[in-house]
Amino acid sequence: MKKIIFFLFLLCTSISFSQSVTGEDELNEEYKKVDKELNSVYNKLKNELKETDKKNLLEAQKAWIKFRDLNCKFKSQDPGDGGGPYENKMKIDCLIQSTIERTKELKNLIGGL
Repeated sequence: MKKIIFFLFLLCTSISFSQSVTGEDELNEEYKKVDKELNSVYNKLKNELKETDKKNLLEAQKAWIKFRDLNCKFKSQDPGDGGGPYENKMKIDCLIQSTIERTKELKNLIGGL
């Protein structure tokens, strides 16, 4: 039993270490930051809209999130590989860049109201 626990500990440690070495942790933190800003801008815009427009914004945002996620998944795929740190970093970077662009788009909508 002790060997199993030790093995699981080593496995978890090595996974965490590999993410840190590859820079995935930093990218994940950056993504959390830009996603938080997007949510803030989205809520600000939503609060300035009429009820019917709020519903349309919600539907548009859900569709955009689905598009963003699938688009970044597609862009980060390597047909000859089963994935790995490089593809993960590409996907996270795509999510960051797409989220930044969407935030700018929503900010422009606020300015136009």
